[in-house]
Amino acid sequence: MALSAIPASAGSIYSVFYDDRFGIIDDSTGAFTQISTLPIAQSGGIAYDNGTLYTQSIQSELISVDPISGASSVIGTSGLQLTSVGFAGGYNGLFEVDSMSNLYSINPNTGASQLVGATGLGPNYQSWDTSLSDSGTELYFTAGGAGAIDQLYGINPATGVATDFGSTGVTGIAGSAIVSGYLELFQYNAGTDHIYSAPLGSTDFTAISVLGAQIVDGGTLLETPTAQNVSSAAVPEPFSILLMGSSLIALGLWAWLRVAKKRRP
Repeated sequence: MALSAIPASAGSIYSVFYDDRFGIIDDSTGAFTQISTLPIAQSGGIAYDNGTLYTQSIQSELISVDPISGASSVIGTSGLQLTSVGFAGGYNGLFEVDSMSNLYSINPNTGASQLVGATGLGPNYQSWDTSLSDSGTELYFTAGGAGAIDQLYGINPATGVATDFGSTGVTGIAGSAIVSGYLELFQYNAGTDHIYSAPLGSTDFTAISVLGAQIVDGGTLLETPTAQNVSSAAVPEPFSILLMGSSLIALGLWAWLRVAKKRRP
């Protein structure tokens, strides 16, 4: 049953709890607004792909979610016997990391899984704190033992191979989200929990707000991830466009004068 129909503002993060709650987190204040409850016991993460919002249970059941009403629909299961410890996705697809630290791609139409490859990390058997987010070109995975400082890894979505970026300096990371080129981490069980933020690929995390919600397993924005990966150098600046237009006009005038000169008796 939907509890509300509140559209998210530009900086709001659609998020899922470790249990069945779905809603919006304001990362500037840490406040959480619940939209609905989902037909799952525990969530593994959340993703936005091709205009649709998805979440996955830790039993690898894929569900589509309406971001406004919170209404959900079960799509299917991955068919895996192992527990999902991280779920995320973007324009490059949907992905799951299982408890043996293998990366799988998830079919958005059926929920079925296909092995991408081993990350090279050790099995965690759901005993570690983990999170997964997708930038559109790379997956960002955090992992660490209970109460320990978590490590940040980059996972190649084409091969599954993980690269160690270093320590986050943060304990108890339950979930994460990518927001405007920054990786945000959702902390839990730290007494006072925070949202931490750092540029993508960096481990220089700083607290940006106190997190009012507990055990947030993931977040995503409703935006096209490809927009984050377009180089600014590929977009002409206004002055460049004006200069190009002026050059074309001058070239056209020169050509007209040549033709007019040839036509003179």
